[in-house]
Formats: sequence, structure tokens, C-alpha cells
Amino acid sequence: MINVIFDMDGTLLDTQKICIPAWTYAGELQGFENVGEHIPFVCGMNKAGWSDYLAKNFPTLDVDKFNDDSRRYVKENIVLAFKKGAPELIEYLKQNNIKMAVASGSSTETVKSNLKKLNVLESFDVVLGGDMVENGKPAPDIFLKASSMLGANPRDCIVFEDSVNGIKSAVSAGMKCIAIPDVMPFDKQTESVLFAKLDNFLQAIDLLKLN
Repeated sequence: MINVIFDMDGTLLDTQKICIPAWTYAGELQGFENVGEHIPFVCGMNKAGWSDYLAKNFPTLDVDKFNDDSRRYVKENIVLAFKKGAPELIEYLKQNNIKMAVASGSSTETVKSNLKKLNVLESFDVVLGGDMVENGKPAPDIFLKASSMLGANPRDCIVFEDSVNGIKSAVSAGMKCIAIPDVMPFDKQTESVLFAKLDNFLQAIDLLKLN
């Protein structure tokens, strides 16, 4: 029996794009331009990961203030919405008694809040955020923890991801990874390790029916 693990931002929910203007806004408050252009490089990372990235690339940036400002921007401007076909896939998995988890680089509080607002929190057997593991994506920790909490062997898990960091994390955990691209294109090396690359979750339903 397979088990399905979803990334949240940019994969299950259309919430990754808001991070680009949020980072641009927070950067401009400190005199830095176009910081949002760096979002593709940190997609999937937890707070510790992207904070370290910011500190290395913007040595004079007040990272704590930046995180507070960008988080406020997201909170004030975000419109929660599923990616195409996500509700249908969730319902298909429920009807077929397939266990589901969400494993996101965002905080567990944010993940649960977003899923609750969209009335799907109770659909998932496991929900965990980047604050629940020491090493965020691209390390395999979060997916290994998710599979453990599901009571599943990693090789019996299929991960849905949109980012290179997330794909590396899933593959390193020994799981099959299905990519649905969002803000970041994939190079040939990344595509070579994928189980499949799809345009939306409606295609995922057909693919899972065949496997």
C-alpha cells in the first residue's frame, strides 16, 4: 500500500508566489532591491535554512526583522487556494484509504492553520512543518519523519513536490517523487531522478490508478 506525502507551499497550495513580493518588500525596507528573486533558491527550506541563506548573501541584512516583515506581508496579502486538482486528489486518496501527510518547510502552526482554513486538516493523518526537524530540505529529515509518523517504509511513499530542494529531500529519503513545477524550473539532472513530472493533480489521479 502506498502512502502519499505532500509539500504545501507551491505544491498542494498556491502559496509560493506570494513569497516573492513579500521578500522584495521586506528587503526594500532595509535598502535591498529585488530580494524576491532569490525565492527559487530557498523553496522548500525551513526558516533556519532560508535565514542562513539570507545571512550569507546579504551580510548586513537584519534577518530577524526581514523575516518579521515578510511574514507580515504574507499574512496581510495571502489568498489561500489549492493548486489545480488538489481537492480531487485528496478525495480520491481518502476514498481509497491511502494515508496522507503534509511535510512543509513552513512552521507547523502555519501549515495547520492553512489546511484548517481550507477545511482539509482532518483529511491528513500526519501534518508537520520545518520546525519539527533539525535539518530542513534538501536534507531528507522531514520526509523520513513523516514516513515514520505514518508507520510506513520510505520506499512505500510517494512525495509530491514543486522545488529542487524538496525533490532532493524526497529522493534522499528513498521515496518516489512526483513533481508539479511552480516558480522554479527544473534542470535535466533534477528531472532524471523523478518518478514523474506532471502539470497538475488531476493527472496524478490517473497516474496513481495505473500503479
